[in-house]
Amino acid sequence: MPKEKSSDMNAYLGVSERLKELFPGLPRALKVAATYMLEHPGDIATLSMRQVASGAGVSLPNFSRLAKALGYETYGELREVYRKQVQQSDIKEYHLRAENLQKTGSDISTREIWEEFRSSTLDNLTAIFESIDPDYFASVANVLNESRQIFVVGMQASASFSAYTHYLAGMASGKIRLVRGEGGVFADPIADIGVGDVMISISQQPCARASIELAILARERGAKVVAITDSPAAPISFEADYVLLGPNRSPLFFESYVGTTVLIEALIGFFTIGQSSHVVERIERIEADRMRLNEYWKNKKA
Repeated sequence: MPKEKSSDMNAYLGVSERLKELFPGLPRALKVAATYMLEHPGDIATLSMRQVASGAGVSLPNFSRLAKALGYETYGELREVYRKQVQQSDIKEYHLRAENLQKTGSDISTREIWEEFRSSTLDNLTAIFESIDPDYFASVANVLNESRQIFVVGMQASASFSAYTHYLAGMASGKIRLVRGEGGVFADPIADIGVGDVMISISQQPCARASIELAILARERGAKVVAITDSPAAPISFEADYVLLGPNRSPLFFESYVGTTVLIEALIGFFTIGQSSHVVERIERIEADRMRLNEYWKNKKA
């Protein structure tokens, strides 16, 4: 991570920790202001102090006093810490990030935006390959190989990931089960999960409630949970036996899913390596069936 980004993140985390430390001894009005700052970081970054004070329900000077208590000369200096976090996609309110993207994007060239996007994407990929031990990755794949069944979970924005994982892994093995939760039904697809099974849960912050609850249930029944997520502090990380981290920073208003896609592809690749020689026959049979059922486009004019 570039030093400037690391410094900005440390400043933001430092403010949050300091607010928590000061909180017990603050006057009532400052406690209200501190609570608002902790719960609405996006507002601090994008709204005026007057708007923030109105939203918190306290008078304007309270935020200036709180800024000084945190070691800043002015509220503007404190607000700058939050503003940089929004630019780095560390605050999750999509509409605020979209607003920030429009405001800042109009002031810089298309080439600069493209370069920033390229840089963040490469940083995400570099972080994956520098932080994950290949032996650990292989051990996770081995857990999948030795399992009885593999249940794949991914809700909300991660639903496409779970479908992709199921599509790839399903070619290599017949023990893959996709948990969709269609119609709000989650219990039926995991009715048989238990000892010897594995659940792959793909969940990024803010984590879908169903993904966390399914992981808890899986572990209660003796199954192992492999989490693919964006942070060691993500809720799913605390409910998993194995965690694969894919940073997702982006200058755009939505997270980058490039890193997660790489992790999925690598995991299924390692999983396939560990399968028996029959995996080739299975894939060959699937391909033949697809051709027979005319699933692929053919240029009939050729």
